[in-house]
Amino acid sequence: MYVTEQNVIAILFDCDDTLCEDATTFVLKRRDVDVRTFWESVDKLVREGWDPPLAYMDKIIQMVQSGQMSDLTNERLRRLGADVEFFPGIPQMFDELKELISQTEEFQEAGVTLEYYVISSGFEEVIRGSKIAKFMKDIFACTFAADPKTGVLRLPKSIVTFTEKTKFVFAVNKGIPGSVLRKRPYEVNNVISEGQRRVPFRNMIYVGDGPSDIPCFSLITKNGGHGIGVFKREAVKKGYQLAKGKRLTVGPYPCDYREGQPLRTMLEHIIREIGLDIALRRQRRFVSAPRYS
Repeated sequence: MYVTEQNVIAILFDCDDTLCEDATTFVLKRRDVDVRTFWESVDKLVREGWDPPLAYMDKIIQMVQSGQMSDLTNERLRRLGADVEFFPGIPQMFDELKELISQTEEFQEAGVTLEYYVISSGFEEVIRGSKIAKFMKDIFACTFAADPKTGVLRLPKSIVTFTEKTKFVFAVNKGIPGSVLRKRPYEVNNVISEGQRRVPFRNMIYVGDGPSDIPCFSLITKNGGHGIGVFKREAVKKGYQLAKGKRLTVGPYPCDYREGQPLRTMLEHIIREIGLDIALRRQRRFVSAPRYS
């Protein structure tokens, strides 16, 4: 049976409170929305049984329809994304980690590559407009459908709930590009043998900060991958709660991605560990291959 090279290391990031402050709150503040009132109304919907992403997207649409944000379009969301500030070390880290791969002889010989993905319950257009977008292999997040004539947001188009995030993990695992998944979502359920999957779970690192990331942490770590918990320095309690669930491989660490910081050091350590495992597996395949005289 054909076996893929499986030499890709994939780092999958949550976005809000993992790579940056909450981007939805950022958008609301830029549009002069009372943030506290907004989130209190969303929390009320959640207590009534709404999925959190659908609850806050519905509130956004209500404000568009009421005239409070009547000019909000996907294009405007993307422009707002350009002003989102990220935690220390982002986006420089993305190039620096790839340099780590390119400067390691064993990794180059084994054809090891590094890819980045965002899987978020935030707004996809905001992330696509931000300074991290160009570093991402793909971005999966919530989207809005817009009026075809005016471009004004009309209703939620796709939402990324807690467990919905795992769909995108499987897409990365099976090598299904986002461009294909968006048009043919059921392809993620196709049977693909472990040896034919482009990015095995053992080659994955998931970085996240809270409850919405737990299904991804559990899926990846139970299948041999790595989960790194992070927290903002002012949210120590949240970090403790994440660690208490025992779904992480390591962490949680403060959201500081600069070289020499604990989070960055651990990321580099895990990347090296996965890279060496890929190189060793490649070497074993060559050694065990039958030889004919």
